[in-house]
Amino acid sequence: MSVQNYIYLSIQLLACCAAIYYWRHYRQTPMWIFLPFLIYTFCNEILAMALSSKYPVRILYNLYILISFGVYMYWFDKLLKFRFWKWIIWILFAAAFIYDALTINLIKNLIKTTVNVQAVLLLIFSLVFFVNLLKSNEVIHYQRLPEFWIVCGLLMFYIGFVPLSLYLGQGYNILHIYYIAIIILNLLLYGGYIIGFYVSGRR
Repeated sequence: MSVQNYIYLSIQLLACCAAIYYWRHYRQTPMWIFLPFLIYTFCNEILAMALSSKYPVRILYNLYILISFGVYMYWFDKLLKFRFWKWIIWILFAAAFIYDALTINLIKNLIKTTVNVQAVLLLIFSLVFFVNLLKSNEVIHYQRLPEFWIVCGLLMFYIGFVPLSLYLGQGYNILHIYYIAIIILNLLLYGGYIIGFYVSGRR
């Protein structure tokens, strides 16, 4: 495995350990879904790395994209109460996936349209969360909210990921920069998880 892969796994493992350690503090909240999700993420990454030298592993990442959106939809729905909008969001996401399924080989290629639609939707969810937070009394002690830190991690990750994803594959020689940027973005994303779990234990 490359140094980059070891860094990915280390970051994800730290987030899993934090999720397990603070489990009793958030298991009765919508955050419970992040423990199985993070364990799945870690196992999926190990499986992809183990198989990548002999088999195409894009299908594993495509499946991860679909599952991750389901997880984030569940969590944000609990926070933001989508109601009717939930079905519109699911239809939009499904349409993006169907487009990818009809235009690319799902086993060999990444579902880029789907992942970009997911990224934009999660950015919108994050901004709505912050707008709602600013209107609430909880904004006074925002640093004590686990949700604040997790949304911060998601927001920073996808703000960086969207332009990177759009530039990659357009003929620009940015592969080295892409790998470095993805490591930094993953540090921000999983750092948000870790701080969120830590804060949940101090409520």
